[in-house]
Amino acid sequence: MLLNRLQREGITSLAIVGLAKNVGKTTVLNALIAESRSCGVPVGLLSIGVDGEERDAWSGRPKPPIRVPGGTWVATAGACLDLRGGDWEVIASTPIHSLLGDIYLARSTRSTHVKLAGIPSAEEVRTILRRFQHHGVPLTLVDGAYDRKASASPLLTQGAVLVVGASMGRTLQDVVKKAEETVRIFTLPVAENGLERNAVETALRERFLVGVSGGELRSLPVSSLLVDRRVWQAHLTREEWTALALPGALTDRLLWQMMETGRPFTLLLSDPTRCFATLPTVRRWYRMGGEIRYLHAVRLAAVAVNPVSPEGFSFDPVEMKQRVQEVVRGIPVMDVVRDAISTEA
Repeated sequence: MLLNRLQREGITSLAIVGLAKNVGKTTVLNALIAESRSCGVPVGLLSIGVDGEERDAWSGRPKPPIRVPGGTWVATAGACLDLRGGDWEVIASTPIHSLLGDIYLARSTRSTHVKLAGIPSAEEVRTILRRFQHHGVPLTLVDGAYDRKASASPLLTQGAVLVVGASMGRTLQDVVKKAEETVRIFTLPVAENGLERNAVETALRERFLVGVSGGELRSLPVSSLLVDRRVWQAHLTREEWTALALPGALTDRLLWQMMETGRPFTLLLSDPTRCFATLPTVRRWYRMGGEIRYLHAVRLAAVAVNPVSPEGFSFDPVEMKQRVQEVVRGIPVMDVVRDAISTEA
């Protein structure tokens, strides 16, 4: 079981990240909550978006509720807790405000449903994680918002489950390709060289580009690649850089602009959630002789697959699981609905 394995590895926070809308993220969250109950491990829940609402805000389609057993901790707005029914015990208030109101820590007194209000910022997510740990919650599940991978940042959570669903494409080949691209980007190597790691740490701290040239660090007088590209391209062509640390994110457009200089080197980023470049562009960069490395790796605990699309079509569940397993190379793949049926049988 996934949660038993994560507990043995000492993981106390896990992000659930959907790679597109309606991929089945809430179903996976519910399955992990149910698993926590069978393991006797109370979990904490928080969201960086809004989850547990009755209908999807965009499509209007019904959504599965978030089901919690007694003893589950949540961080959500007071308006999302039906206190009159006696399902919740409010433990503490927090200084955090969401679009749905002030955030409280609460614990369910029996099996019920909950709507999670989004925690607005990364620092406030850290605050909630610390509060849960203070109260002895052994594992917190962080529900990620649609197409936002920030909750998987190793600076927030210690592991992540990526959810791949049929809604990502009209063909199984499209879905498998998108899953492969995301996992490949997430599993690019970590910088092992001390000078390169120092360059990223300096760039993140000082918010400037930091290059490595001639075995030394040199800060470039450029805070972002979003400024006039002729400025930073001129700096890049003046020296033989072996690596360049970015304080922000990397996109396809920025990577193409770097390729225009004809000077491939190693690009250094904080972690995989800061790389928004697509795999075809990254591969082109590598073919030029460049590389991409991270200061922090994301621990991918599993990839969850959902072969059913709310658009009314589905893929063969066995084939989908097998094909995704082939491309994610060693990362466990699970189908929380059909695996449970198989186990029960």
